[in-house]
Amino acid sequence: MADTLGLDFRPLERPQLDDPHPFLARLRREAPVVLAPAFHLWLITRYQDVLSILRDPRRFSSQDILRSPMQLPADVNGVLEEAGFTQDYPLLGDDPPAHTRVRGFVGKAFSAPRMAALAPRIQQIADEYLDVLERQTGPTDIVARLTYPLPMRVATELLGIPKEDMDRIKKWCEEPVLLFNSGQTHEQQLERAQRIASYWRYLRNLVEDRRLHPRPDDILTTLIEARIEGEKPLDTREMVNLASVLVFAAQETTTNLMGLAVFHLLSYPESWRALCEDPSRVPQAIEEVLRYDAPASAMMRSVQEDVTLSGTAVPKGSRLLLLFNSANRDEDVFERADRFDIARESAAKHLGFGHGTHFCVGAPLARLQARIALETLTRRLPTLRLVPGEPPVYLPNLLNRGPQRLMVAWQS
Repeated sequence: MADTLGLDFRPLERPQLDDPHPFLARLRREAPVVLAPAFHLWLITRYQDVLSILRDPRRFSSQDILRSPMQLPADVNGVLEEAGFTQDYPLLGDDPPAHTRVRGFVGKAFSAPRMAALAPRIQQIADEYLDVLERQTGPTDIVARLTYPLPMRVATELLGIPKEDMDRIKKWCEEPVLLFNSGQTHEQQLERAQRIASYWRYLRNLVEDRRLHPRPDDILTTLIEARIEGEKPLDTREMVNLASVLVFAAQETTTNLMGLAVFHLLSYPESWRALCEDPSRVPQAIEEVLRYDAPASAMMRSVQEDVTLSGTAVPKGSRLLLLFNSANRDEDVFERADRFDIARESAAKHLGFGHGTHFCVGAPLARLQARIALETLTRRLPTLRLVPGEPPVYLPNLLNRGPQRLMVAWQS
């Protein structure tokens, strides 16, 4: 029966991990709003339902949506509390007016002119990694060689983090997600908590250093010095939490976008050839990637009053999982939605960066980096191809999607 389809929602396991779309299509047809008991979440799969929820933050709240219900042992909590760690995620996990205040400050740091001015530096970094990549012989993991280090380098430079700390920051970013996964021993939880504490102390030291020693063209300095009439400036705790969100989002989403773009473009060689012949088509191709297989595949909301969605009653207090990757393949909005088409005129309707109040503030930077990376690849490695028998490897994740390993080759 349709109302039991939620029992079959297993996005963290194969085959849905590798390709969730056949099951999502079935949900859209048979059970567009259904409870997934294993996750205590209502699955929202149709475009219009997702869009209406994103447009209505009063009834569908973002407050504490990323806060885990898992209770940690007292000594594990003690390690986190001593370091000042909280599950407060500015921009992602709050509602207006708190969200409006923080977004106002972040908007000053991520202004369109500032992001556009980064293009020459991003190109320089991309060419640096391509110089190394071109010297490789045999199959190469393009995630390790380009799509991870490029956005991580950009993110850390924006925040004034030393290049040599990149890999350490990357590992630290993953620890909060892993800590609140089930199935860990007490010793593992304690070790992860200690690493999170180290990360939070690192970020606090970074923020406090910027207060004492401001740097021009530094995002943290801009955020510290930003002023909005009638609003109090960001304090150190807010700055630390915000820095953790910005580092994670700036590199994770862009890494996944780049990896998915390379995978799908090379899976359709005619699309890759079209870009090599005319790189001006890259921006449109990026929008189709965001529609076809969004790196931010889902987001949660909590219901503030009883509602009805697609004829299904959802009670107050329920938590919703808005499946962007399903909405972006809704046949009522996108003709031949399962077809990857870099010339698709309607691709820009996608919800790959969210919509409304919580539209991704870093979207221009992600698009810029993806464009430069793809244009550089088409110019320098036009014979790029996927390695047969080496499918992409995906990390199990409910909200984010992207290859953790993607093997490619080319004619030297």
